[in-house]
Amino acid sequence: MKIKVIDNVVFADYNELKVNNMIVNQIANHTVETWQPDRKSFEKGSNTRQGKIAEEIVEFFWQIYFGDYLFTKSYDEIRNDNYKKHAPFDFLIWKSAELDITPIEKAIRNDLDSTNNEFVKLSEYTRDLCKKKNVKIVEVKSTKIRDELKTQAHFEGDYKDTESVKKLISTIKRKDDVFCYPYYKRSETNHNYNFNDYCIYVKSMEPSLTGYDGEELKSKVLDIELEKQCCDIFVRVYLDSSANIGFVFGWMKRENLLDNEVIFKRMPKNNKSEDALYFTKNLQKAESIVNLPILFGSDGFVYANPFTSTNFYHKNRDCRYLSRVMQCDLIVYRNENEAVSSGRFSQRCRDCFV
Repeated sequence: MKIKVIDNVVFADYNELKVNNMIVNQIANHTVETWQPDRKSFEKGSNTRQGKIAEEIVEFFWQIYFGDYLFTKSYDEIRNDNYKKHAPFDFLIWKSAELDITPIEKAIRNDLDSTNNEFVKLSEYTRDLCKKKNVKIVEVKSTKIRDELKTQAHFEGDYKDTESVKKLISTIKRKDDVFCYPYYKRSETNHNYNFNDYCIYVKSMEPSLTGYDGEELKSKVLDIELEKQCCDIFVRVYLDSSANIGFVFGWMKRENLLDNEVIFKRMPKNNKSEDALYFTKNLQKAESIVNLPILFGSDGFVYANPFTSTNFYHKNRDCRYLSRVMQCDLIVYRNENEAVSSGRFSQRCRDCFV
């Protein structure tokens, strides 16, 4: 696999893969539909393979770029169910090389063993253990690059044309989202169904919400969604399987996704997911995948504007000189030496460093 970074997005040429087709088939054969009951077996297999390719690209990038700084273990390395139950997450990621995650792995396997159906839920004990050890739970969300996105970007399929690829990346960022599924209901045939309707439905399921209405009810429902959602971050990947090309766009923490600005909607994909419900935010609000280390704190980090003609780097992300830079475009360096070594940013911002 060959990777490079274009406009803060990982570009992967994945001609050679380690994806195990036997595992893909095993997972697909035991997939239980939650919102698409008429999905054919070959489509399940294709979707499962797409997800595994996305995971492999993400893991490969992390190993290459953060191998001396961040450490990962996939859910597939931990599970003991012969790939028969739905995975609640894709990766664990942590910062300390000395950290022993054996207790977390054991807790996850206990959760697997105690689950009597196909849908594994991480226990409160397991999630608390991850939180105490500062181990983050990651879900990778993959999507096929739709023809309409290529058309809007005037992209003709030449992935060797960097400027054309940049236009495609920009179009996907503007048009698409980071997302997760609502906990209580994942599909609805009534296409006028909205977040107010969903909140009323959750209220009918949760006695603790009795007496809440309007904006207060919405806030309480989002609090519950945050509590129920086991993953700490969502990573967004796009694939063009016909060309063996993938893009890792960015990531978003669950508390940044499920806040008062979240959008409740459907994804425009005819004959597939038009009934599915999602919580979403635009990809431009996601953090660039190359900035993943800030997930574990930003002490010592410095920031830069990729569009500036100056050579200043900044101590504060909210510096007025960075106010117009989207999070997905912001350049993050682990320290000042790394910024200076880049050859582009050599001077401290006079506002930030006082």
